[in-house]
Amino acid sequence: MKITKVEIFDVQLPLIRLRWNPVLLRIHTDEGISGIGELALAYGTGNLGGQGMLRNMAERFLLGADPFRIEEMWDKLFRQTFWGQGGGPVVYGAMSAIDEALWDIKGKALGVPVYELLGGCCWDKLRVYANGWYGGCVTTEDWAEAAQKVVADGFDAMKFDPFAFNAEGEWIYSRRAMSAERAELSYQRVKAVREAVGPDVDILIEVHGNLGTTSAIQIGKRLEEFKPFFYEEPVDAMNVECMRKVGENVNIPIAAGERLYTRYGFREYIEGQVLDILQPDLGLAGGISETKKIATFAETYDLHVQPHNCASPVATAASVQLDCSIPNFIIQEWFPYHSEEHYGLVTEAFEPQVKDSYMPIPTKPGLGVELNDKVVSKYDCIVIK
Repeated sequence: MKITKVEIFDVQLPLIRLRWNPVLLRIHTDEGISGIGELALAYGTGNLGGQGMLRNMAERFLLGADPFRIEEMWDKLFRQTFWGQGGGPVVYGAMSAIDEALWDIKGKALGVPVYELLGGCCWDKLRVYANGWYGGCVTTEDWAEAAQKVVADGFDAMKFDPFAFNAEGEWIYSRRAMSAERAELSYQRVKAVREAVGPDVDILIEVHGNLGTTSAIQIGKRLEEFKPFFYEEPVDAMNVECMRKVGENVNIPIAAGERLYTRYGFREYIEGQVLDILQPDLGLAGGISETKKIATFAETYDLHVQPHNCASPVATAASVQLDCSIPNFIIQEWFPYHSEEHYGLVTEAFEPQVKDSYMPIPTKPGLGVELNDKVVSKYDCIVIK
């Protein structure tokens, strides 16, 4: 089997407050089997850089290659691109998308879900938490009402960033040294959500790395009374010692990993046991191959893994395949409130299949989803052959 053609889709979807640009990949082979993957730069700034890197890699390394030799391809992209040895989200994101697509091809060719090729399934079902539910909330009453709707929709865990919005509900981050007024506003939002959902629903607090160490400790200690499931990226993940200091002073499990890449980026965090929950993004950290290694490395220190997932249903499908195969999986990030067009990018998206906060184990070969050509054909596509 040989790779004969590569397609890179520039998907542009409307989303409140920000651009939403999933970068999707499809690799074709001479035996009629194709595989899909995603470079998870749908948000922030960088999707065009990711597309360019994918094109470079496809032209130089993919055409004519054997898609079954996944580990060899990962090593080649890491060492022969030059920038792979120390790169960032653009390089590793492209490598991730390619890796996912190759696993998809192999699973389809062998007629099994990808998790069967990773050692088999460890779980009967996968717990998920809801994200993306609090847009438009301004008053604490708004936050409470929105949280109650999430519970009514069947979720027993939800994540939110109480720090990102100002008093008018605009997404504007505070200064690193958070003012007393902004700290109180954030505290009251968490309090409102906890009181609205009761003690049996897990609340997960997101910070997006935007606080200084002192403010992260001060507000974190105040939030302990609400017993959050975790405190995510309270400070920049680039400084291990700052994260360690927060963890040593705040009695909430610390999670991070969205902006860490490959086993090398996670090494200090794992060996130093700085984090309680690791959050590698399969579409940025190095794909299924590399994230499996990160999870195994973390298991050595009894650390949990919760794959970060903030992209299209392709990224969700890849995450689920990994979740099934790792014994230290704890919970999966889930976005149940996107548009129909978002879920329509693939056939039979996993997101709507969740019931009572659990995702059933998929059984279809490969990643378990296919690109919906009727939908993706509307977007610009780079074709390499």
